[in-house]
Amino acid sequence: MNNSGSVDTLADRLRERITRQGPISFADFMQAALYDPEGGYYAREAAIGEGGDFVTSPSVSPAFAGALARLFSLEAGELEGPVDFVEVGAGGGRFLEDFARQLATLDPVLHERLRLTAVEVSAAGRAALAARGIEHAPRILQSIEELAESSIRGWIFSNELYDALPVVRVMGSADGLQELRVGLEGEAFAWKAVPAAADLRAHLDALGVVLEPGQKGEIATEAAGVHRRLARALARGWLVVFDYGHPARVLYHPFARPEGTLAVHAGGRRGGDPLEDPGAHDLTAHVNWDVLLAAGEAEGLRTDRIMRQGMFLAEAGVFDFAASEAEKWRIFRLVDPGGMGEEISVLVQSKGVATGVATV
Repeated sequence: MNNSGSVDTLADRLRERITRQGPISFADFMQAALYDPEGGYYAREAAIGEGGDFVTSPSVSPAFAGALARLFSLEAGELEGPVDFVEVGAGGGRFLEDFARQLATLDPVLHERLRLTAVEVSAAGRAALAARGIEHAPRILQSIEELAESSIRGWIFSNELYDALPVVRVMGSADGLQELRVGLEGEAFAWKAVPAAADLRAHLDALGVVLEPGQKGEIATEAAGVHRRLARALARGWLVVFDYGHPARVLYHPFARPEGTLAVHAGGRRGGDPLEDPGAHDLTAHVNWDVLLAAGEAEGLRTDRIMRQGMFLAEAGVFDFAASEAEKWRIFRLVDPGGMGEEISVLVQSKGVATGVATV
């Protein structure tokens, strides 16, 4: 409660923290803006899909789930006994429901062996998952830490998980790397530049990246740890990641992305001030594929593929799942080289299964 007796908003609580501590990392600001259990964007039931703040591949067409169910059927057929499909960042369960339904049609025998798991941080998402009546009913977890190591035989899948991890924002300068923290100017949140910590400098140094003066970028400090934890959960099978991202040389290119990739998504549009009205809109930053590749391989995974979504889904026969001419146009959005088909990439890493075809 504040002095007037009214309930503090998320913005109020962040202002109070900054007043008490001084400027905070943007990663802490983004963590609160997205995941605060009371005022975070995902706690407020994110508006995802047509007419919402943004669309994802599963929300564009159920053919996305159909194509992946077909691949899962072909690959998981070599596994014996119960077979796992784990979705990390499952939201309200729309994809998982479509996937299970498609698999039941494509391969009813495998569907009988299927064990579904949904990992979802938000209470609203977990409640929606439980209410969907997915067959077979998924195990619903709040955290990847609940996935026992070497417990999964099958797929661990995510769609736009890593681009929603909190990021530290940095900027090049004549005096060396700066961190852009979040402070206050009056009641408004504002960027405050301070010398970057040694670990942030070391991260970019290891990638061979030097930001030009004034050039901005983001570092997802949790990404490697998340990926390594998922890799350790995999006993045998595949880690399949769909996300917006680039290798480091492209992600931090001074001409291609001088302002970095931090973005606001609201009302179906991309753009706006990431510091304004925390919790009211989505925040994302593109993935550094080099970090995920190295993290998976450090845990013993083999990199089988990293390729554009459009090519991946076309090879999987996504148009076979079009029920009408109108549906074909929706599917085209998934493979469109001028949109999601080119902007989203797919990383496939595996453990203990037959060698796949590497595509870069």
